[in-house]
Amino acid sequence: MMSIYIGACLAAFVSLVYLLRRNGLSLGLPIAYLYSLLLIHVPGAFAHIVGRDFLLNSDLIELAMFFTAVGSVCFVVGVWLARSSPVQIPISRHQNPPQFWKFCLFGGWLLIYALSPLFRFPSVGAVIEEGGGIWMLGVMLALREAFKSRDYKWILMWVAALMVFPILMLLFGGFLSYGSAAIIIVCAVLSISTKSRLRVAIGIALFTFFSLSIFVNYFRHRDEIRHQVWGGAPLSARVESVGKTVQDFQWFNPDNREHLVALDRRLNQNFFVGLAARRIQGGRSTYLYGESLWEGLLALVPRALWPDKPVFAGSPKIVSQMTGLWLSPKSSFGVGNVMEFQINFGLPGVVVGFLILGWAIGRLDLRAAVSEAQGDFGKLMLFFLCCVALIKPNGSLVELSSGSAAAAVAAFAWNLVWKRFRARRTNGFVCAADGALELT
Repeated sequence: MMSIYIGACLAAFVSLVYLLRRNGLSLGLPIAYLYSLLLIHVPGAFAHIVGRDFLLNSDLIELAMFFTAVGSVCFVVGVWLARSSPVQIPISRHQNPPQFWKFCLFGGWLLIYALSPLFRFPSVGAVIEEGGGIWMLGVMLALREAFKSRDYKWILMWVAALMVFPILMLLFGGFLSYGSAAIIIVCAVLSISTKSRLRVAIGIALFTFFSLSIFVNYFRHRDEIRHQVWGGAPLSARVESVGKTVQDFQWFNPDNREHLVALDRRLNQNFFVGLAARRIQGGRSTYLYGESLWEGLLALVPRALWPDKPVFAGSPKIVSQMTGLWLSPKSSFGVGNVMEFQINFGLPGVVVGFLILGWAIGRLDLRAAVSEAQGDFGKLMLFFLCCVALIKPNGSLVELSSGSAAAAVAAFAWNLVWKRFRARRTNGFVCAADGALELT
């Protein structure tokens, strides 16, 4: 049955790509979500098929993959419902898009790196963190245009810009997941803009193979890298630790037991999902019946207004409660969308939850694409940032709701800054033109 569930997940992904490519009016954000969701479920399940002789708890993995397959299909249906009504837009191509790309890139970097000390302040830190994601929009649009024009110089330059965040996150945070999530979001648009279906299929397959190869090599050296980073080692020592992953690089090999163990331990959210579902079936735990959904609503209240708000990002408490495992409260254990929908209402929760999530992400992606086509960059930033805040398949509903609210606030602020920036640029060009006329 495991193979059937994996096949259903892959079929759902292919259907989603076909759906969004049908009219091309998309930034690929639903693809980014579903790819990210399957990335934390399917590799672990695949490892249990190949390594069934030595990997444990395959029964729990299979149970969880059933819910993942159902959720994947329902997500695609939700995206389809969001796009079911025809959209007619008066196309008004934007002027000077490179200015907007650079505005997003450098503005996002400014928030992330220059204002990072403000992250520790409630609410303000959340707005800065979500607003900093605007750099992905600039790189996404620029990279799409560079590939369309086959300008290899600009392709290399924008790929280099894309890699800044993942590399710095690895060197200064010790994490690979945050950087990889950004790369998936940015590159998803290429599956829409690339005309050849064959190239899209080959591109996604190669991207997946390279991603798994990079992951298994990172996993081999993860403890050493984090020891250097978290221990405050000098930058040269951190670079040296990361460099070892390149020197000892191995391509992903399903016959390599070490690689399969890495997939099972890190890209296998199924264990938590299956264990929680099995405990509920055995009567050792009970459904939450909307408790975590209510916490998601409470998360919309800014902590600046409610300092003692009892909900937090990260979900070790709920994961520990539903699985019976002891988990450190100081660490973040993502409950994940599949598990959270399942532990609230069972299979109906998974169906309805992913239908709603698919509709929300599909609708925001569509509105973002329409806004970009019309040249309405204010709305584009709003819909893009709110949609990106929902692309957290390993997060909790608390993170999704609070992140979306913070993203909306950040987007309105970015809109004001962009209008001033564009006005100053326009006035500058007008003054320069007037001066040139006077001289002639």
